[in-house]
Amino acid sequence: MFDLFLTQDSGFLSPIIGVLGGILNALYNFLANFGIENAALSIILFTFIINTLMIPLTIKQQKFSKLSSRMQPELTKVTNKYKGKRDEASMRAQQVETQAIYEKYGTNPMAGCLPMLITLPVMFALYRVIYAIPAYVQPINDLYTTIANLTTGNEDAIQYLVDNAKDLQVVTSGWGDNLVSALNNNITYIIDILAKFGRTNWSEFSQFFTGDALTTINTTSAELINVNGFLGGLNIIEAPGFSFPGIIVPILAVATQMIQTKLMTSSTQIDPDNPTAASMKTMNTIMPIVSGGFCLFLPIGVGIYWVAGSVFRIVQQILVNHYLDNSTAVDAMIEKNVEKMKAKREKMGMQSADGTLKSVAATRTSTIKEKASVSGTTTKGNKNNKKNQDSSNYKRGEVSYEKGSIASIANMLGSSRDDKGE
Repeated sequence: MFDLFLTQDSGFLSPIIGVLGGILNALYNFLANFGIENAALSIILFTFIINTLMIPLTIKQQKFSKLSSRMQPELTKVTNKYKGKRDEASMRAQQVETQAIYEKYGTNPMAGCLPMLITLPVMFALYRVIYAIPAYVQPINDLYTTIANLTTGNEDAIQYLVDNAKDLQVVTSGWGDNLVSALNNNITYIIDILAKFGRTNWSEFSQFFTGDALTTINTTSAELINVNGFLGGLNIIEAPGFSFPGIIVPILAVATQMIQTKLMTSSTQIDPDNPTAASMKTMNTIMPIVSGGFCLFLPIGVGIYWVAGSVFRIVQQILVNHYLDNSTAVDAMIEKNVEKMKAKREKMGMQSADGTLKSVAATRTSTIKEKASVSGTTTKGNKNNKKNQDSSNYKRGEVSYEKGSIASIANMLGSSRDDKGE
């Protein structure tokens, strides 16, 4: 299930992976200048740096979550108002009222998706680098290359690699039918397998060498065990399983992700009648446990990455929540969003969003034509209603809305419903 290639990736994510691999390599070399040659520490620092670079996107996503929490009661009212209505007039009216609410808060439904679309490729690239450290960290690659060069031509050592490749979960399907020949002609394939070696593998593998070659194998493998070591007896390329102290990593992965999820959803209002919200709540509970289960069977290095990332985001979330829990800050954010949206429309030659939304509402289909009389009645009713109510008189907190704007209309509708006790 968790077959890995340790050679450098050549897929569509290769440019991103190459940049991230270069950062990890630079970090390892930086620590080596202070006598610290350890892949686990490099992964932790690497995780912190990458998450720091992604802070702007993360904060943007958190701001949208906070706005969603503020908008949810109003969106729920609109949903309940048109619940069970599937005619074109009702669907168009629901669309307009929903859009009006987003307009009122100066955002749009896709605002929370964009950061995710950007971070997902980076996340996949990060995993690829963590999985393939020898392919991107040159000093570690040099150690494996030293052993790989001694292995070439040693029939017994090559056969040992072939016999153990499957158990070590290394994919060899692309190496050709004759694995012995493939390994003898490409040391990269040898490194693919060597990079999965634990202490037992190194001990068994060294038996196929003698003299100076044996000395070099023992010395270099000891360096690699130290480089891949973590918390004393752990090896970042091995799966922790249920043994101690390896089991600590999956436990920490579950605990830190639960804390992170709790902080992220602490201020989010869950509508018990919304099946999507209920599903999200269930997923937020299950996913940390699932992640812990994966950590039991994935290399410890991946677990370290997850734990380090969760710890970073916990601290970040505490700071973000401290800022966004201030209602004044949220109101200022809403006002700023509205101003940005207004400026954007003016730049595009649009005075307000009304024209856009009315254009959508006026879209004609064959079904709509059949209900033209209904549309006419609705329009007439709106005109009569407009005479009695002026949207410019409605405000939300300290935020003022332009006369006739869709934001003011949304606020007016909300106030009217409140007055009626709806």
